[in-house]
Amino acid sequence: MPVEKDTAFFSVSGLAKHFGGIHAVEGLSFALARGEIVGLIGPNGSGKTTTINMVTGALKPDGGAILVEGIDMARSPANLFARRGVARTFQVPRLFRRMTVLENLIVPALSDPAERRAGAEERARGVLAFLRLDHLADSYARALSGGQQKLLELGRALMLKPRLLLLDEPFAGVHPRLLEEIIEHIRSLNRDGHTIVVVDHNLEAIQSVVTRVMVMARGRKIADGAVAEVLRNPEVVHAYTGSRATHREAR
Repeated sequence: MPVEKDTAFFSVSGLAKHFGGIHAVEGLSFALARGEIVGLIGPNGSGKTTTINMVTGALKPDGGAILVEGIDMARSPANLFARRGVARTFQVPRLFRRMTVLENLIVPALSDPAERRAGAEERARGVLAFLRLDHLADSYARALSGGQQKLLELGRALMLKPRLLLLDEPFAGVHPRLLEEIIEHIRSLNRDGHTIVVVDHNLEAIQSVVTRVMVMARGRKIADGAVAEVLRNPEVVHAYTGSRATHREAR
């Protein structure tokens, strides 16, 4: 079935989060169309991870709305976001290091009361085959390389049957060979209809998978649009370099 890319099923309006006197996120608004793949970039401290934490229920916003198919979930816990099809990965994979790779995938599936162990294991083996980790099913998570742990973290998110995936720094610290593999998995998931937001500092990798990019700086969105256009935006160049030069001059 073709993806309805013109349907905005996830949107954020006026989102805000303060930590004491620090405005980590202020007045953030955006919408995601079904089946879209979007990059979220910005300098360190710009509010990207705080945003991901809020739109997945890990942090409660101080203001604003988070709409999933028209339902405001701004005060909902993370498990309700997961039930609505919103899943995320973390900068540092949060794996059960003393459990096997297969067991790591089964655990999130069993958070659904309707899921049975046999069905969860069957789905987990399918996810491992997709990620090309099936040969490591019985290995302990602590024995995996950094890139393999990133893949397993992605697999754990997929076990929640998400429609929206938010990937927090999936390319960081990954060997170039596995980096290409992760990029191809992201493309494949998007072709299958998943809406995806990729947060990362690797601009080259970001540009290879997204068609639209949002830029944050000092807790606010400063640009949103086609990749080439956004990266030429003087305000974006200034946020990254401190210079008011144009993108062409900065290079």
